[in-house]
Amino acid sequence: MQELIASLDMFTFDFERDVESQRGAFLLPFEGMDKSGAAVCEFYLKGTCRKGPMCPYRHPCGEKTVVCKHWLRGLCKKGDNCEFLHVYDMTRMPECYFYSKFGDCSNKDCPFLHIDPASKIKDCPWYDRGFCKHGPACKYRHTRRVMCENYLVGFCPDGPRCKFAHPKTDLVFSSDQAKNAAGYQKLNVSPPSCESDLVPTQPGLMLDLPSLSHLTVISMMQERFRSMQENISSGLRPLDQVICFKCGKRGHYANKCTNARFAFVGRKC
Repeated sequence: MQELIASLDMFTFDFERDVESQRGAFLLPFEGMDKSGAAVCEFYLKGTCRKGPMCPYRHPCGEKTVVCKHWLRGLCKKGDNCEFLHVYDMTRMPECYFYSKFGDCSNKDCPFLHIDPASKIKDCPWYDRGFCKHGPACKYRHTRRVMCENYLVGFCPDGPRCKFAHPKTDLVFSSDQAKNAAGYQKLNVSPPSCESDLVPTQPGLMLDLPSLSHLTVISMMQERFRSMQENISSGLRPLDQVICFKCGKRGHYANKCTNARFAFVGRKC
């Protein structure tokens, strides 16, 4: 009611102008002083502050998410240039070193965060895809989820907000697998794939493919690749240097000899 009868919105007092123009604010005696209790500089927010680091008001820069541990002890010398928060906020405190290192902290009034180490373990990408060869000994977390039937069919209308799991096909390769991939490039040999080497092309044989387990397919791929490496390393001699021990002629191997039955007859004669 007072605002309707005697509103002061049309008036501006002198002390309001003094506060906005920072009249009477003296410069700091030296740089790096603690200004955590001061207000934010209005001119700095507009980009027109000419006082620089000697300004008695705070010049916040960027978004800071963690409280400065040196400021908590009154030892931070960076002032506004510090990349950490100069505010006492329990939700943004740094992580406790002893709890993260040893799993226990003897200080009952510890101001730092105690984060469960199990919550920082990443999910296993192989297990999320369907199978992890390391089993319970895997260093990543194995979380059981129910796969989304709509996603497996081809499309899920809920997208990332779906409560069921959407399996991913892109996997993280280890250092050993990266070295093997580099070896393929040096030999100019493409690694065996399920589509080209293992999957039969005849329609009648495609019915037997679902009966193969995941481990069976992997063992078949490894055996296939091992045989390819043996052929590449050993190499085959030219046919003009090969002598068949059955017929004694050049140009073919003994397992492909067509004159073997006549070779013994000719020798007897």
